[in-house]
Amino acid sequence: MATTAGRGILALIVAGGLLVLGAASALLVDPFARTPMVVDATTEWLARILLLFGVGWIVVGAVAARTRLVRRPGAAAARASWIASTRPWRAAESSLGLLPLDRWLMIVVPAGVLVATRVVQTPRDGLWGAALAVVGWLFFAIVVRLLLGKRSPWPIIAAVGGALVLRCVVALAVISVSGPEGIWPALWAMPVVRVLYLALAFALLAWVFVVAGWSLRPQLGRRRATGVALAGMGIAYALPAATIAVVGAGDALRSWNEQIGVLPWDLARFTGGRDGDIPAELVIGAAVAGAVVTIIGILLALPQRSRERSTL
Repeated sequence: MATTAGRGILALIVAGGLLVLGAASALLVDPFARTPMVVDATTEWLARILLLFGVGWIVVGAVAARTRLVRRPGAAAARASWIASTRPWRAAESSLGLLPLDRWLMIVVPAGVLVATRVVQTPRDGLWGAALAVVGWLFFAIVVRLLLGKRSPWPIIAAVGGALVLRCVVALAVISVSGPEGIWPALWAMPVVRVLYLALAFALLAWVFVVAGWSLRPQLGRRRATGVALAGMGIAYALPAATIAVVGAGDALRSWNEQIGVLPWDLARFTGGRDGDIPAELVIGAAVAGAVVTIIGILLALPQRSRERSTL
C-alpha cells in the first residue's frame, strides 16, 4: 500500500512538473497564438460526436475498474487503457488475461479516435494530416516493438492508447465549441485560457511518453524503459526531416504541428508557416534534435551485454 501511494504521489509530481513546463512553453508560444480558428458547423458537430465516444471510452474504463462492468465485451479493454494511462506502473497487471477482442479494441479504438481527431482538426488537408500522424505513431510503435524483443507489448499499448485518447478528448472538447456560434473564440481571447490550454496540451503530449516508459519498467528496468520512451519520442519528432525534403519547409512545419497536436490548429498560419516564412533551418534543427534523442534512447534501451559487446 505504501509503495502504491508513493507511486501515486510521484505520478502527481511528474504531472505537475509537466504542467509547469507546459506553461513555460505556452508563454513562449502565446504571442503567436492570439487568433483562434473557427470551424464550420459540420466539423463542430463531428467533433461533438467523437467527443462523446472518447469520453464514453474513458468513463467505461474508469467504471469497469471498480465494478462488474469489466465482464462486458470491450469493457476490459477500456479498463486496461484507463488504468495503464493513469497508473502506468499497473500497466502489465491491467493487460493480463485480456480476450482477443479486448486486445484488438485497445489498438483500434485509440487509433480510430486519433485519426478521426486529426481529420476534424485539419479539414482543409483531408486525410494528409491524419496520414502523417499515423505514420509518426507507427514509427514510434515499430521502434518500441523492436526494442522490446520477445516481451509482451500489451502494457505499453494499453498505456499509450489510453493517453492518446485523453489527448484527443481535450482537443475535441475545444473543437466542439469552436463553430460559428461557439464560445471558444471568446474564451481564447483571455490570456489565462490560452496559457492553460497550451500548458495542458504540452503536458498531455509529454505524458504519452512518460507512461510509455513507466509501463515498460517492470519488463525492462528503469534504464531500458527510459531508453525505449526516448527512442520512440525521438523518432516521432525526427519524422519531419523526410517531410521537409518532399513538401518544403512551410508545409512541413504546418503538418508537423498538426501531427503532434501540441499547438492550436492552424498555428502555423499565424507564425508564417503557411506562407513559407519559417526558415527551413528551424524545422531541420528540430528534426536533428529528434534524431539525437532517438540515438540516446536506443543506446539506453539496448541490453547491457549487447552494449558491452559493441565496445569490444
